Amino acid sequence: MSNQPYIFSPLAQKEKITSNNISLELIEFLGKINLRLKENDAQARNALENYLTYSLPKSAGEVTGNNQTRVLWLGPNEYLLLSEDDKKDNIINELREILSDLFCAITDVSDYYLTMRLSGPKSIEVLTKACPLNFDLYLTKGNSCAQSYISKATVLIDRLSDDLVFDISVRWSFADYLWDWLADSSNEFILNK
Repeated sequence: MSNQPYIFSPLAQKEKITSNNISLELIEFLGKINLRLKENDAQARNALENYLTYSLPKSAGEVTGNNQTRVLWLGPNEYLLLSEDDKKDNIINELREILSDLFCAITDVSDYYLTMRLSGPKSIEVLTKACPLNFDLYLTKGNSCAQSYISKATVLIDRLSDDLVFDISVRWSFADYLWDWLADSSNEFILNK
């Protein structure tokens, strides 16, 4: 028997919504690691990029990654590294080792956020009902991200590809509320298949 605590998502009982226009689904637990480096610390950036085997995002809203990890730009000295949940602990330990002599912060924030995926041709119409983000300026292409809010919930929106596929990360305490809001706002597009 495992000593690991069982984690129960507040969205576990929610049913996936699927139509030709819109899709809403829960993404299984993701490893989420907050990384902070000094903006001009080339040694820390190089060590991290060598470990990841790709460059860190260099500007606001940029996302870089490969098949194992994905890094979102949150600020000039802050990134969110995403991975499979079962690989997160190894990544954290390896990062602590390679960055041990450098000024940085590595924080596991996996239990802070839940992620849901909204996709389909009407997904931007759903989001713009209560998200002030200008989708004509931001999140116009894949591998981009932005922090904003939807209705009353602060969110991190990650556009995964040029197709309309958005991963929306929200605090656990707002996850049920945001799911219900997105589901309700999607109804008109589900009914008009």
